[in-house]
Amino acid sequence: MKWCDFCDEFAGGSQNAFAERYCESTGRVVMASADFRVVPTLGQVVAGHLLIVPIRHLCAMADLKVMQIEELDHLCRRVRSVLTDVYGACVFFEHGMRDSGSGGCGIDHAHLHAVPVAANGVLDVLRREFGGCAIHDFAAIKETINQESSYLLFEDASASRYVFPVTELPSQYMRKLVADSIGKSDWDWRKCGREPELIATLERLAPLFSPSAIVSGE
Repeated sequence: MKWCDFCDEFAGGSQNAFAERYCESTGRVVMASADFRVVPTLGQVVAGHLLIVPIRHLCAMADLKVMQIEELDHLCRRVRSVLTDVYGACVFFEHGMRDSGSGGCGIDHAHLHAVPVAANGVLDVLRREFGGCAIHDFAAIKETINQESSYLLFEDASASRYVFPVTELPSQYMRKLVADSIGKSDWDWRKCGREPELIATLERLAPLFSPSAIVSGE
Protein backbone atom coordinates (compact mmCIF):
# COMPACT_ATOMS: atom_id res chain seq x y z
CA MET A 1 0.00 0.00 0.00
CA LYS A 2 1.27 3.50 -0.80
CA TRP A 3 2.18 5.91 1.99
CA CYS A 4 -0.81 7.49 3.78
CA ASP A 5 -0.91 10.63 5.91
CA PHE A 6 -3.55 9.33 8.34
CA CYS A 7 -1.97 5.88 8.64
CA ASP A 8 1.36 7.49 9.52
CA GLU A 9 -0.26 9.77 12.10
CA PHE A 10 -2.24 6.99 13.80
CA ALA A 11 0.89 4.84 13.96
CA GLY A 12 2.73 7.63 15.82
CA GLY A 13 4.80 8.73 12.82
CA SER A 14 6.23 12.17 12.16
CA GLN A 15 5.91 12.39 8.37
CA ASN A 16 2.32 13.60 8.28
CA ALA A 17 0.59 16.97 7.92
CA PHE A 18 -0.41 17.25 11.58
CA ALA A 19 3.05 16.37 12.94
CA GLU A 20 4.69 18.85 10.59
CA ARG A 21 2.55 21.68 11.97
CA TYR A 22 2.36 20.59 15.62
CA CYS A 23 5.63 18.74 16.13
CA GLU A 24 5.57 19.18 19.90
CA SER A 25 2.02 17.86 20.31
CA THR A 26 1.11 14.50 21.78
CA GLY A 27 -1.72 14.16 19.26
CA ARG A 28 -5.13 15.51 18.31
CA VAL A 29 -7.49 12.64 19.13
CA VAL A 30 -10.60 13.75 21.02
CA MET A 31 -12.18 10.29 20.99
CA ALA A 32 -10.95 6.80 20.10
CA SER A 33 -12.88 3.58 19.57
CA ALA A 34 -11.86 0.12 18.43
CA ASP A 35 -12.03 1.08 14.76
CA PHE A 36 -12.14 4.89 14.58
CA ARG A 37 -10.45 8.09 15.66
CA VAL A 38 -12.21 11.46 16.02
CA VAL A 39 -9.88 14.42 15.48
CA PRO A 40 -10.07 18.17 14.82
CA THR A 41 -9.39 18.73 11.13
CA LEU A 42 -6.52 20.74 9.78
CA GLY A 43 -8.05 23.78 8.13
CA GLN A 44 -10.91 24.43 10.54
CA VAL A 45 -13.81 25.86 8.57
CA VAL A 46 -15.09 26.85 12.03
CA ALA A 47 -13.99 25.92 15.53
CA GLY A 48 -15.31 22.46 16.35
CA HIS A 49 -14.76 21.06 12.85
CA LEU A 50 -14.02 17.35 13.35
CA LEU A 51 -13.14 14.31 11.27
CA ILE A 52 -14.26 10.75 11.97
CA VAL A 53 -11.57 8.49 10.50
CA PRO A 54 -11.37 4.68 10.35
CA ILE A 55 -8.08 3.26 11.58
CA ARG A 56 -7.98 0.72 8.75
CA HIS A 57 -7.05 2.23 5.41
CA LEU A 58 -9.92 2.30 2.95
CA CYS A 59 -11.20 4.97 0.59
CA ALA A 60 -14.91 5.16 1.40
CA MET A 61 -16.96 4.76 4.57
CA ALA A 62 -19.54 2.75 2.63
CA ASP A 63 -16.94 -0.02 2.23
CA LEU A 64 -16.63 -0.63 5.97
CA LYS A 65 -17.68 -3.97 7.39
CA VAL A 66 -21.23 -4.25 8.74
CA MET A 67 -20.24 -3.98 12.41
CA GLN A 68 -18.02 -0.98 11.66
CA ILE A 69 -20.85 0.78 9.84
CA GLU A 70 -23.02 0.28 12.92
CA GLU A 71 -20.24 1.74 15.07
CA LEU A 72 -19.93 4.69 12.66
CA ASP A 73 -23.65 5.42 12.95
CA HIS A 74 -23.28 5.44 16.75
CA LEU A 75 -20.25 7.75 16.55
CA CYS A 76 -22.15 10.17 14.32
CA ARG A 77 -24.97 10.40 16.85
CA ARG A 78 -22.54 11.05 19.66
CA VAL A 79 -20.53 13.63 17.72
CA ARG A 80 -23.72 15.41 16.64
CA SER A 81 -24.94 15.51 20.25
CA VAL A 82 -21.71 17.04 21.54
CA LEU A 83 -21.33 19.56 18.71
CA THR A 84 -24.95 20.63 18.98
CA ASP A 85 -24.65 21.14 22.75
CA VAL A 86 -21.45 23.17 22.41
CA TYR A 87 -21.82 25.05 19.11
CA GLY A 88 -25.33 24.63 17.73
CA ALA A 89 -26.39 23.20 14.37
CA CYS A 90 -23.98 20.86 12.57
CA VAL A 91 -23.69 18.95 9.31
CA PHE A 92 -21.69 15.93 8.13
CA PHE A 93 -20.20 15.20 4.74
CA GLU A 94 -17.94 12.69 3.01
CA HIS A 95 -16.47 12.30 -0.46
CA GLY A 96 -16.24 8.53 -0.86
CA MET A 97 -13.36 8.26 -3.34
CA ARG A 98 -13.63 4.81 -4.88
CA ASP A 99 -12.33 6.13 -8.20
CA SER A 100 -8.91 7.81 -8.12
CA GLY A 101 -10.03 10.11 -10.93
CA SER A 102 -12.91 11.61 -8.95
CA GLY A 103 -10.81 14.32 -7.32
CA GLY A 104 -10.69 14.95 -3.59
CA CYS A 105 -8.48 16.61 -0.99
CA GLY A 106 -5.27 14.73 -1.77
CA ILE A 107 -5.75 12.11 0.98
CA ASP A 108 -7.51 8.93 -0.09
CA HIS A 109 -7.97 7.52 3.44
CA ALA A 110 -11.70 7.73 4.18
CA HIS A 111 -12.79 10.54 6.49
CA LEU A 112 -16.16 11.98 7.44
CA HIS A 113 -16.40 15.69 8.27
CA ALA A 114 -18.56 16.99 11.12
CA VAL A 115 -18.89 20.77 10.96
CA PRO A 116 -20.87 22.90 13.43
CA VAL A 117 -22.62 25.10 10.89
CA ALA A 118 -26.17 25.08 9.50
CA ALA A 119 -24.79 25.06 5.92
CA ASN A 120 -27.94 26.69 4.56
CA GLY A 121 -28.33 26.17 0.82
CA VAL A 122 -25.77 23.36 0.51
CA LEU A 123 -28.36 20.60 0.09
CA ASP A 124 -30.10 22.59 -2.65
CA VAL A 125 -26.82 22.91 -4.56
CA LEU A 126 -26.09 19.19 -4.26
CA ARG A 127 -29.56 18.20 -5.43
CA ARG A 128 -29.35 20.57 -8.38
CA GLU A 129 -25.89 19.41 -9.42
CA PHE A 130 -26.05 15.66 -8.74
CA GLY A 131 -29.65 14.53 -8.18
CA GLY A 132 -29.10 11.97 -5.43
CA CYS A 133 -31.56 10.53 -2.94
CA ALA A 134 -32.32 10.33 0.77
CA ILE A 135 -30.93 7.38 2.75
CA HIS A 136 -31.41 6.16 6.31
CA ASP A 137 -27.92 4.95 7.17
CA PHE A 138 -24.45 4.31 5.75
CA ALA A 139 -25.32 0.74 4.86
CA ALA A 140 -27.86 2.08 2.35
CA ILE A 141 -25.09 3.63 0.25
CA LYS A 142 -24.19 0.16 -1.01
CA GLU A 143 -27.76 -0.32 -2.17
CA THR A 144 -27.87 3.06 -3.90
CA ILE A 145 -24.42 3.61 -5.42
CA ASN A 146 -22.48 1.19 -7.63
CA GLN A 147 -19.73 -0.37 -5.52
CA GLU A 148 -17.04 0.96 -7.86
CA SER A 149 -18.43 4.50 -8.05
CA SER A 150 -17.50 7.52 -5.96
CA TYR A 151 -20.15 9.43 -4.04
CA LEU A 152 -20.90 12.42 -1.84
CA LEU A 153 -22.67 11.89 1.46
CA PHE A 154 -24.35 14.84 3.15
CA GLU A 155 -26.17 14.86 6.48
CA ASP A 156 -27.97 18.14 7.05
CA ALA A 157 -28.60 20.02 10.28
CA SER A 158 -31.76 17.99 10.95
CA ALA A 159 -29.75 14.72 10.66
CA SER A 160 -31.38 13.76 7.33
CA ARG A 161 -28.90 11.91 5.09
CA TYR A 162 -28.48 12.08 1.34
CA VAL A 163 -26.12 10.40 -1.10
CA PHE A 164 -25.10 11.63 -4.54
CA PRO A 165 -23.23 9.76 -7.30
CA VAL A 166 -20.23 11.77 -8.54
CA THR A 167 -17.48 11.44 -11.10
CA GLU A 168 -14.85 14.18 -11.13
CA LEU A 169 -14.96 16.92 -8.50
CA PRO A 170 -12.76 19.98 -7.85
CA SER A 171 -10.34 19.60 -4.96
CA GLN A 172 -12.07 19.93 -1.58
CA TYR A 173 -15.41 20.60 -3.25
CA MET A 174 -17.51 20.08 -0.11
CA ARG A 175 -15.18 22.12 2.09
CA LYS A 176 -15.59 25.07 -0.25
CA LEU A 177 -19.35 24.61 -0.52
CA VAL A 178 -19.82 24.55 3.25
CA ALA A 179 -17.41 27.48 3.75
CA ASP A 180 -19.27 29.48 1.09
CA SER A 181 -22.51 28.96 3.02
CA ILE A 182 -21.11 31.05 5.89
CA GLY A 183 -19.19 33.51 3.71
CA LYS A 184 -15.75 32.13 4.52
CA SER A 185 -13.10 32.19 1.80
CA ASP A 186 -10.21 30.24 3.41
CA TRP A 187 -11.29 26.61 3.09
CA ASP A 188 -8.14 24.90 1.75
CA TRP A 189 -6.62 22.74 4.51
CA ARG A 190 -3.30 22.51 2.68
CA LYS A 191 -2.73 26.26 3.08
CA CYS A 192 -3.31 26.30 6.84
CA GLY A 193 -0.54 26.65 9.38
CA ARG A 194 -0.87 26.36 13.14
CA GLU A 195 -4.46 27.21 13.99
CA PRO A 196 -5.69 28.59 17.32
CA GLU A 197 -9.09 27.15 16.37
CA LEU A 198 -7.68 23.61 16.26
CA ILE A 199 -6.08 23.93 19.69
CA ALA A 200 -9.29 25.45 21.08
CA THR A 201 -11.35 22.63 19.58
CA LEU A 202 -9.06 19.98 21.06
CA GLU A 203 -9.08 21.55 24.53
CA ARG A 204 -12.82 22.18 24.57
CA LEU A 205 -14.09 18.90 23.14
CA ALA A 206 -11.70 16.22 24.41
CA PRO A 207 -13.17 16.29 27.97
CA LEU A 208 -16.70 16.00 26.55
CA PHE A 209 -15.82 12.82 24.66
CA SER A 210 -14.15 11.12 27.61
CA PRO A 211 -15.75 7.83 28.76
CA SER A 212 -17.08 9.51 31.89
CA ALA A 213 -18.73 12.41 30.04
CA ILE A 214 -22.52 12.46 29.93
CA VAL A 215 -23.78 13.10 26.41
CA SER A 216 -27.35 14.24 25.88
CA GLY A 217 -29.40 11.99 23.63
CA GLU A 218 -27.35 8.87 24.43
